Amino acid sequence: MKILEWFLILLIIFSSLLHGSVGHLPLFIIEVISLCVFLSFIIHIKISNRKLVYPPRVIFLVFSLLIIFFQIVSVPNFLLRIISPHTYLLRQQYSLDFSNFGFSQLSFYPLATIEELIKFVSFLFVFVCVLNIFEKKEQFERITLILIFLGLLLSFYGVVTKYFFLQKQITLSFSTFGNRNHFAAYMIMIAPLSVTYALYCKNKNKKIIFGFISTIICSAVFLSLSRAGSISLIISLAFLFYLVVKEKSHGKQYWIIAAVVIFAFILVSLSGFGPIQDRMSILRDGLVGRWLTVSDSLNILKNFPFFGIGLGNFKYVFTLYQKSKQATIYYDYLHNDHLQFLIETGLICATLSLVFFFNLFKNVLVGLNKRHDPFAKTIIMGGFCGLLGVIMHSFVDFNFHIPAVALLFWFLLGLTYKCLSTHFYSSGTTEDE
Repeated sequence: MKILEWFLILLIIFSSLLHGSVGHLPLFIIEVISLCVFLSFIIHIKISNRKLVYPPRVIFLVFSLLIIFFQIVSVPNFLLRIISPHTYLLRQQYSLDFSNFGFSQLSFYPLATIEELIKFVSFLFVFVCVLNIFEKKEQFERITLILIFLGLLLSFYGVVTKYFFLQKQITLSFSTFGNRNHFAAYMIMIAPLSVTYALYCKNKNKKIIFGFISTIICSAVFLSLSRAGSISLIISLAFLFYLVVKEKSHGKQYWIIAAVVIFAFILVSLSGFGPIQDRMSILRDGLVGRWLTVSDSLNILKNFPFFGIGLGNFKYVFTLYQKSKQATIYYDYLHNDHLQFLIETGLICATLSLVFFFNLFKNVLVGLNKRHDPFAKTIIMGGFCGLLGVIMHSFVDFNFHIPAVALLFWFLLGLTYKCLSTHFYSSGTTEDE
């Protein structure tokens, strides 16, 4: 099992190095390794006769996957006309060989749905493996440290390359990511975990070191000039402050969170607030532009309410609903992951997914109150706030379409949830409830 753990760790590191793994080759490598790790894990489970760990209400996620699969299944056109009239009209208008007695799929472009479904299932494989492979405190501490130092290296590399080599030139990319917003989303998941680990450290020197690392990571988010990323990080850390005060698991050291933010602003000030002010000054224009795309997209939802247009099909259908003044802009993504998922999969699938996540996050918050182990609370609070931050950020961006971000999200989700029922002892052994 240890080799599978290291494969998962290498997968996280690799995915963050090549522009967020948005290219076909890195994504293919991620999917292949995820499948191999999952199959190896299943074989190990069968041989050792171990019990599979999974969250409650997972059946809702399974049903949502079945609905997405149903989108690529050919159904008689007369039935398609009943369950999705506007899909029937699109097929009738754009399919040269369309026949009332033929068969068609709910997805407007099934190949795109298949590609997105494979990617989604790959991330679920990682989620399941994390839930079952990580069991000992040393494993949790090892991956926590790896994530923190990965965040430090990516942040340091991003700041140096942009503010020293590019001489503060405003570009869309930052660090190893092709888009500054996606770098910010990645760091939003790591920053709270780094802060809580600094709180957890008993040694004063280690506390200072990890507090400084947290400061570097937070500074990099601000210096990336991601407006929504900076705002989401502040909200995430504010909620972390609330949890730390409420849980009283780290004494009265919650001042460290405020210190990290203050020192981050001091570091940012050394490079000048000019670029950040310029970006924030056009925040309203950015929100107006996103609202125009959202308002147009709502018409798609109105026409395809129950089963959607097909996962991954937004860019193919949205052009039909764009207003004339926006016609010169081509959108691959909606810049609102949650609404795009709703439009592509429909109300039924989106509701099932929402129920799954709502119950899982509810269990995390309820379980947090029942845990007394400071290390377990460290992982849970840091992980939860990181997940919350990227979810908020994704209301105005397409983070979950970036493989590296989505992979870390599912990895951290599994790590956080597993900590709810894993009891740590000094010997390093664990006991699951």
